[in-house]
Amino acid sequence: MPRYSRRITIAVLFMLSTASTGDGPSQASWSSWRGPSGQGYSDDQRVPLRWSDKQNLLWTTPLPGRGNSTPIVWGRRIFLTSASPDGSQRFLRCIDAHDGKLLWQRLVSRGVPAGKTHPWNGYASASCVTDGERVYAFFGTPGLFCHDMEGKQLWKHSFGVFTSATGWGSAASPFLFDDLVIQNCDNDGEAGLRSDEKGAMAAPMSLVALDKRTGKVRWSTPRNQGRGFSTPRLVSSAAGKSEMVLNGPDGLWAYDPGTGKELWYCRRSADKGQGKFGEPMPVGDRDALIAFSGRPGPIQAIRPGGSGDAWPSHRLWEIRRKGRDVASPILWQNHLYAVDNRAVLTCFDARSGKTVYSKRLSPQALVLASPVAVRGKLIFLLDTGETVVLEPGAAYKEFGRNVLGDNRSLDFAASPAIVNGRLYLRSQAHLYCIGAK
Repeated sequence: MPRYSRRITIAVLFMLSTASTGDGPSQASWSSWRGPSGQGYSDDQRVPLRWSDKQNLLWTTPLPGRGNSTPIVWGRRIFLTSASPDGSQRFLRCIDAHDGKLLWQRLVSRGVPAGKTHPWNGYASASCVTDGERVYAFFGTPGLFCHDMEGKQLWKHSFGVFTSATGWGSAASPFLFDDLVIQNCDNDGEAGLRSDEKGAMAAPMSLVALDKRTGKVRWSTPRNQGRGFSTPRLVSSAAGKSEMVLNGPDGLWAYDPGTGKELWYCRRSADKGQGKFGEPMPVGDRDALIAFSGRPGPIQAIRPGGSGDAWPSHRLWEIRRKGRDVASPILWQNHLYAVDNRAVLTCFDARSGKTVYSKRLSPQALVLASPVAVRGKLIFLLDTGETVVLEPGAAYKEFGRNVLGDNRSLDFAASPAIVNGRLYLRSQAHLYCIGAK
């Protein structure tokens, strides 16, 4: 087994063993999209693996409006965003994790031109992020909003009009580092403005860091890659340095999170621009990062820690991917699992990129939510509310299937969250809390 692949497994196990230890908030938090690790890992040993509308469902609470944002949990507070169907109103809600009751609700934006979006996306897809003192919610053109834990707005920042020439909208979640809140502002810039918006200021095609206490811009790094939807995550290089990696339309880029300085990049080759979406978050750690295109195109594995164009010197492998990926993949014990939008699950060897097996999870359902790993199992959520619980390994083996909701298409697009023995699943109309009764 190559050395880097052993290190992937060690890194995964290390993150699992430290994800909820110590006195910090991680014991009772899923504070950002994809959780403490940024890769969907949970070391919770109490959450049930079987549930339904009648089994292990602790409570259900209605969610007015629509949204695909993941439930973000800190202690007894759950934060969610939603929007009116036409996007003219955007909401931030706080729900009691104990019983599902609404603690507070804020209408943070009204009347801002919503622009076009895709049915898979909507107007409230970016997940919140919290540090236990403040919660940050991003809605694209309406801006980035900061509230305290009791719902008082502390500041808001408008970047400008987020343009998408083909009408996909925005979806990148904010990211916290030290005293900064960092927002990926990939969009089509001035070229994507409508004729009636020509006098408006387009959002910068940049990665932007704000002071998380005041909302003032601390640094802004141009990207100029067009529309993109991915969220940054932090990794450590082999030299022990922190690198913030961000997948995007042109490939995988790494930055100094404190200053925004570009460190290295791995440019993505694309056939007629089909590989340029780049929304899935990269998986792996200090010895290997694996990035998907989103659209049909390459999957690339690279060692972090390079300089400038790092692909020639830090390349590990590259393969072509036919599927359209909205969900991010998950890495488990040297196997890489990815489900495309048509619910086709492919298991890859993380050491070489070779396909181990491929299996369609449903003949009709879509997959938009990203998977999680808990209790040695992998959980894949279909848009209809059916969940496939998978035994990881070199052969396809289901542990079981669970069903919630009314089997409606595009109903479940938010990724799961796991905290303190409870699994939270969000549909367009409800938030479900699953736990052992």
